[in-house]
Amino acid sequence: MQKGKIELRGSCWLLRYREPVLVAGKVKMRQTSSKLATYSHEYRTEQSVRPLADLILAPINAKTALPESDLTLRGFLEHVYLPHVEQDLRPSTSHSYKTVFKLVEPHLNGLALREARTSHIEEMLRAVAGPKELARTTLANARNFLSGAFRYAIRTDRFTRGNPVREVKTPKGARPVNTHAYTLDEVTGMLKVLPEPARTAVLVAALTGLRSCEVRALAWSDFTGDQLNVTRSAWRTHVGETKTAGSAAPVPVVPFLRDALIAHRKRTPGNGFIFAGETGKPLVLANLSRRVIAPALKKAEIPWHGWHAFRRGVG
Repeated sequence: MQKGKIELRGSCWLLRYREPVLVAGKVKMRQTSSKLATYSHEYRTEQSVRPLADLILAPINAKTALPESDLTLRGFLEHVYLPHVEQDLRPSTSHSYKTVFKLVEPHLNGLALREARTSHIEEMLRAVAGPKELARTTLANARNFLSGAFRYAIRTDRFTRGNPVREVKTPKGARPVNTHAYTLDEVTGMLKVLPEPARTAVLVAALTGLRSCEVRALAWSDFTGDQLNVTRSAWRTHVGETKTAGSAAPVPVVPFLRDALIAHRKRTPGNGFIFAGETGKPLVLANLSRRVIAPALKKAEIPWHGWHAFRRGVG
């Protein structure tokens, strides 16, 4: 049974006591201190603040207090949360979380996980924003990353208070730059100068509005003649579920695209992916655009704004 040691330091009553902490997965007792109250007419003596001390010590003495974690916020994010994300979420999501972690890591400043407060997180995001004013979406992603991390810490009893990110005000950041949407004239100009299979890949993206990861993962079994059944996506070497449940749906194929796909089928061996590399795996569209599409369009003086501009154009 602990009674702790109460002492007056300046104008504050402090309680010194031992609390259970997790060190390398094992529970150990560590010396710590907590502020009980500010010296005042109500709290003039040790006896007057003893009830406040007893409230802190009660769960420890009853052995119902959960061990506090000695993890730093950086250590938790890097060694606990990111491995959890890698195991449970899509590879592309895990990759983006690691990118956000690299953005916030320089500003964690050795903060202990259990000591994190809303003011700490808000100050951290202001430091991330910096004088260059990062994009609003980037700062929002950083906030959401930290919020998700604390939700996981709460669910796993590593953080025993409310989510400190919940009341954080995200810095304004720079306004988003207007992004390009291809017009029908631009697409028509591309089709006149692009070789196969780049021409058909552009046609699919331009007339379906699919994400590039969904275009890559299309298989010949998905093509019925009248529609493309979107059931998967490809990110780097990973082929898996679509980004959202609503993305897994049939997309109509207009006659012009149907004829192009039938012609492409005659040129394509096997029954695998519609756009396949030499190994039979999904063609890397980033390589196709860099090696074939961008040079051909540059020669024809047609600007290239990337694959997502086709999706915006359909929208």
